[in-house]
Amino acid sequence: MDVFLLGAGRPAYGDKPSALKHITLNTRAMDWQIHSFEPVTSREFIHYLGGYHVEEVINGYPDLNFTVIPDWEKRSVLHTLLRAPFRDVPVFAAYSDTVFRKESVSAMAAVTADVVYCIDSEWKVRYASRSPADINLAETIVINSVEKQGEEVEFTGLMYFSQAAAKAMSTLDESLVGTTLLDLLNYLSVSGFTTCPYDVAGNWAEFNDPGDIAHFILGTKADTLSRLETIVSKSHIGKQVCFTSQHWSSNPGQVLDEIIDKFAGENLIVRSSSQGEDNWYSSNAGGFESLLDVNGKSTDEISLAITQVINSYGDDHKGDDQILVQEFLNSVRCSGVIFTCGLESGAPYYRFNFDDKSQSTESVTAGTHGDLRTVILSRFSTDTLASIEPNLVPVLEAVQELEFLLGFDKLDIEFAVDTNGIVHIFQVRPITVDHSQFEVDNLHTQESLESSRQLFEAHASPAPWIYGSQALFANMPDWNPAEIIGTRPKPLAFSLYRELITNNVWAAQRAEYGYRDVRPCTLIYAFSGQPYVDVRASLNSFIPSALPENLAEKLAEAYCSLLLENPQLHDKIEFDIAFTVWTPGFFDDAKHRLASYGLLDSELWQLESALKGITRQSLLRLKGDTNSINELQQRRVAIVQSDLAKIDQVFSLLNDCKRLGTLAFAHAARAGFVATTLLKSMVNKKIISATRYQFFLRSFNTVAGEIEQDKYAYSQGLFTGADLGAKYGHLRPGTYEITARAYWEDPERYLIPDTVSTPVQPVEFALSPEESEQIQTFLIELESEVSPEQLMIFLAEAIQAREAVKFDFTRNLSKALDLIVDWGSEQNITREDLSFLEYGDIEQLKINMLNSHQLVMLIENRKQAYAVTNSIELPTLLTETNDIYCFERINSQPNFVTANRVESRVICLSDQQEQNIHGAIILIPQADPGYDWLFSQQIGGLITQYGGANSHMAIRSAEAGLPAAIGVGEKLYEKISRMNNLELDCASQIIREIT
Repeated sequence: MDVFLLGAGRPAYGDKPSALKHITLNTRAMDWQIHSFEPVTSREFIHYLGGYHVEEVINGYPDLNFTVIPDWEKRSVLHTLLRAPFRDVPVFAAYSDTVFRKESVSAMAAVTADVVYCIDSEWKVRYASRSPADINLAETIVINSVEKQGEEVEFTGLMYFSQAAAKAMSTLDESLVGTTLLDLLNYLSVSGFTTCPYDVAGNWAEFNDPGDIAHFILGTKADTLSRLETIVSKSHIGKQVCFTSQHWSSNPGQVLDEIIDKFAGENLIVRSSSQGEDNWYSSNAGGFESLLDVNGKSTDEISLAITQVINSYGDDHKGDDQILVQEFLNSVRCSGVIFTCGLESGAPYYRFNFDDKSQSTESVTAGTHGDLRTVILSRFSTDTLASIEPNLVPVLEAVQELEFLLGFDKLDIEFAVDTNGIVHIFQVRPITVDHSQFEVDNLHTQESLESSRQLFEAHASPAPWIYGSQALFANMPDWNPAEIIGTRPKPLAFSLYRELITNNVWAAQRAEYGYRDVRPCTLIYAFSGQPYVDVRASLNSFIPSALPENLAEKLAEAYCSLLLENPQLHDKIEFDIAFTVWTPGFFDDAKHRLASYGLLDSELWQLESALKGITRQSLLRLKGDTNSINELQQRRVAIVQSDLAKIDQVFSLLNDCKRLGTLAFAHAARAGFVATTLLKSMVNKKIISATRYQFFLRSFNTVAGEIEQDKYAYSQGLFTGADLGAKYGHLRPGTYEITARAYWEDPERYLIPDTVSTPVQPVEFALSPEESEQIQTFLIELESEVSPEQLMIFLAEAIQAREAVKFDFTRNLSKALDLIVDWGSEQNITREDLSFLEYGDIEQLKINMLNSHQLVMLIENRKQAYAVTNSIELPTLLTETNDIYCFERINSQPNFVTANRVESRVICLSDQQEQNIHGAIILIPQADPGYDWLFSQQIGGLITQYGGANSHMAIRSAEAGLPAAIGVGEKLYEKISRMNNLELDCASQIIREIT
């Protein structure tokens, strides 16, 4: 018997051919189909009829038979089938995006008819919440048989043809038949062949919805725990009683008797298992009421708990919503939730979100506890879990057993571990988020991780001019790539950031300023496409060059050790790890921080003297360090007005930007850091008060202040829209990202204000005699000859310069991006595709070593590599090779949900509940199910102060495709709550204010 799998057409969802769609991480649709036809044929008689990306299917299954349909894009599915190599044998045919069970195939082959066609009479209710749109798209047929007279059913595409029918099909001309398999069915019936339907009655699946696959493999959830209870060996599944609200309403006494009999007075958990929550089709975890520690001896308390749970379903709940009663677990060591794949992308990771502090069994799903822990584990190296959190190893073993028993590995599992170390399983649900657009070859993911491991090992020993025995990489220190370009930047943004700043400029500025020259060290490396700062090199670059080598080495070792012992300081290395500026009280601060690492008093005196020299010079050099900006401005005008080709203009603008702009900006940024550090130190030492500090900051304008003043001038008719565009139009939310539209492209959104309040005007600031006297004492200790008034001028100018120089150099960068977009339009390359260029391509295009055709091929390859980057989870700090595969998230790191991006206004819900929230980014304190109503309000995004990666709101956001940052922590939440507009880019893990 031959089997023909019809896979010529483009898939309904995603980019992969339907045959290669993953059912589980290790099983694809083709695997299941081959398995299901085993009762009727052998592998050598399976034929794949392909067109769309057929070469990928051939590479994946080289032992099968293939027929390539060359004109598949213009022809029908019937055309594909009739091109099959028919022999004088019976035939099965099936769509390549459907899966069936062996039993169904065997049963169809046993039916006595020339043509047997598989139908589904339960098509509208095959899985819960099947969308009306999907139902409308279903291929249906009206059955006229004794059993199903006039009934409309879904046609599944699975058909059996007898030897005679197959022989007839081999000579058919589709022009006489039609375009669909149903047309073929009708034609054969009219031609005298006997036909018969076979009702699969819901026992099949197609790839239109992940819930369909989950139902097909796992069945309904109602009895899953009962089924698993007697066969698990790595965990304990407690006794349970499950009943519907209708059953409770009609016979509460019978239900209570069963509960009392089952649990014999043990205390209970009464929890929801609603059709809208804990079923196999909607992972609405924690969406309804659960009652803990209910007195199992009191029928009144049990009845009250059941009633509360049912009431939480709402007035319109269905009678088949379920209530689950389980034994209450005492003496909890830890509890939590595990996702067995990436929630957002289906990536091959276990994600443990757990609470080992409160002894609560619900703190994770309810998102009510601020001290949750999250451990991420790659499936490619599960043994590394023991080095991060050995207490989770038994939980992992229990989860892997559940995956094996269920034959499914996209699960959401609620667990607890008691004080005896026994793992208890409370709930098992499928993850029903559609991951089809994120599917990548696991081999490529594994290869990328291995490459990152090798990169880390290659840097175990530093360059001869770099000190420190420990390799350290992080994505937030120093030039902070996580904030500036995101954790998963597109290739163009990443390469521009490296070329303009972090390959050489960063180190050149440090050397010119008086720190160690660490060139040719680059600052940022790519681990699986994600940017990481070489922290060891960064720390070396902050050591004054005046220090002797032996002391420089001791300092570098001390700084690295301090960070290793305090990884939470990874984004604060210039504040709490390294000393880069002299401030009053320096010696005491340095001794407190470094004495335990072997630094002697005499060595700290040397460090203080060297930092004094750098700090003194910083007060005098700002103008000279930033003078090149004037030349940058003049050359930019000349370049833009020239007749150079667009690519030559791009290259010239970027080269000037690096040579005359970013080095000046690096100096300005360093001066700004010195200024703010000195100011804060003067406040700490009570040289000036905190109030006077704020007053001083209001005595001068920065670029941000100028924007607000000019917007106000516009609202008063004193400034035109063209004026705003000319001055600020080059700004864009993502400075290096070509897909981020510049302000000039959307002035109504970015520049033209709806309402404007009167801007705060700069105030006059003058030092009091007491302040001047104390600052003079500070300057004498610094051994500086500048006056207190000159110092205050420097502080103001340095803070202004940091923004002003960036404002100027980004004109070059933004104009270069505009020109790339224009050039791409001429070459029919989309803006999105242009984001996969690299700076080196621009150089090659300029000298004609690369053409647009070759570039398109490079772009496609980089898109595939970027898909792998998006599938990989890495920690914010890498300290050893195991971190590549397993790590614990630092508490303050947000849990980003979805790969979506939104820019919108910010509304802190607790403060403005009456405000229109349509399209807004909503701030709420915790990831609590009580905020579910937000999802019906068409909000633009969600940010919560507390809540883990597996909390209710994380799951709901993923299902709704809503960009969200769950559990950003108190500090970041407070900062965001003061913003008016922000960008939330989940793929790049960016939360950034938009001015």
